[in-house]
Amino acid sequence: MKKLTDQIKQSVPLLALLAGLIVNIQAFAETVVVEHGYIRATIPGTTVSSAYMEIKNTSKQDIVLIGATSKVSDRIEIHEHVMNDEMMRMQQRESLTIAANDSVVLQPSGYHLMIFNLAEPLKVDANVELTLQFSDKKTVNILLPVQSIKRKKQKESAHHHHH
Repeated sequence: MKKLTDQIKQSVPLLALLAGLIVNIQAFAETVVVEHGYIRATIPGTTVSSAYMEIKNTSKQDIVLIGATSKVSDRIEIHEHVMNDEMMRMQQRESLTIAANDSVVLQPSGYHLMIFNLAEPLKVDANVELTLQFSDKKTVNILLPVQSIKRKKQKESAHHHHH
């Protein structure tokens, strides 16, 4: 019995540390709110798509999106459309800052996530899990519906608060 009591006493600081980490992770997830997100269905014969959403930062500090990952692709990049020599061009960005108590909208003809090397086509009404990666090593998992490129009006997707 004494051996068990000693093991429990030794475990308490570790459990307290783990509990603190979990609380911090949950607190971060609550400061990043992703809404109105969707991914475009792929055009037949292509292995590229794009993801759009609004990322809200409800904290008192700026946060920096540095990328995203997903099981559907080995390469997801942050991109933006810019006017260059009277032509709209797409260019990769290393990061995207979301100011404290502000939001950034990822949308067609603006900031967006480019998803390359899709293993299989993305079909309408499927859902894709993405993990947004931030500069402070924190992540936010989101589940985005796949919508038609021909969609008439963006469906209002559920609010996404994830870990």
